[in-house]
Amino acid sequence: MINRDEIYKFIDNYGIPYGTLVRIELNIQENDNDFLQKILLENDPTLEEITEKGTLIISKHTQWGIVEPRFPINFKLTKDEQVDVVLNWFYDTTGYKIKEFKTLFELPVLNGNPFLLVIDKGYNDSRLMLATETINGDLRINKKFNKYGFLQNNWIKTLGRISTINGDLYIDNEMENLGNLKIVNGNLIFSNHVYQSKLESLSPLKKVKGDLYLKNTHVSLGTLEEVKGNLNLRKTTVKDLGALKKVGGNILVSKSEKNNYNFSEIDIQGKIRYYNDTFNKGQLTLPNY
Repeated sequence: MINRDEIYKFIDNYGIPYGTLVRIELNIQENDNDFLQKILLENDPTLEEITEKGTLIISKHTQWGIVEPRFPINFKLTKDEQVDVVLNWFYDTTGYKIKEFKTLFELPVLNGNPFLLVIDKGYNDSRLMLATETINGDLRINKKFNKYGFLQNNWIKTLGRISTINGDLYIDNEMENLGNLKIVNGNLIFSNHVYQSKLESLSPLKKVKGDLYLKNTHVSLGTLEEVKGNLNLRKTTVKDLGALKKVGGNILVSKSEKNNYNFSEIDIQGKIRYYNDTFNKGQLTLPNY
């Protein structure tokens, strides 16, 4: 018998573990020598190969990116039971009914705020988790669609009520604000591929316990008081260091921006390093690979 309360508690605390599969199928059907039959097969997006053998047509199909929940074996749930319990949990938690597990990946935002996010807990261990005040794991924020037009995960523009991230935060989308974020217990990295034209400040952020990379931004550091790792200001027009008091590593700066900074009141454990960078001020500068 399924102990629904126990599974719901697991989901609330640890998220929904899931796996991504590639499914390969062989379909065998009678060859009707029908033009329509072949047209339908050839237009199947999962089709990899067609072989005709006598009176038979053998088609090989590959389905990429199939996602399914993967709960620990101690719950003793079949695949169908795992899907069913997740859909029921979602309905009991939100009041919304959905029919397919994959729909959950299309709901990172609800009423403009983060809702259901993909969090990386470690190698080959990703979870769907509610966006609570504390996120345990790495969070990657993406654009809604990738360059091929496929929907991505975590296309949020604010961190809403999230206040602590116990992991890395990687931002590859144009942000409006950092919501209620105060602590990142890992690295905070802004992507090389997005210019932050709307984000004005890192407030209310107080501490980054890893490295802080601010390329393609013009933000004020606002309430930020400490960066325990390196502070990378290369190829950025950041000028306002806000409340910054301490940097545990090095500060990296483009030489062209050297006169914009006064680091005299900041406790710098490492060194200030200057680089001969060329970049587009006020607009996107793509990396040179």
